[in-house]
Amino acid sequence: MAKRTRQSKQKKKTARPERFLLGLRKKLGVKTLLEVKQNALQKALVATKGDKALAAALLGIGKTTLYRRLSD
Repeated sequence: MAKRTRQSKQKKKTARPERFLLGLRKKLGVKTLLEVKQNALQKALVATKGDKALAAALLGIGKTTLYRRLSD
């Protein structure tokens, strides 16, 4: 049998996908779905002067869904 040669114990540096994606999102101006949802909720609440029932109707969701998304 052939002898196995020892490979160096140095770990290869791998690119962290999270950093890459974060940089790419910032560069392209792309927002995550969560950011878009939160922004829509805030704009609807501002437009309705805090009326949650009206904001929910404006967004096409139920009041319960609005409250759940606000708590997230």
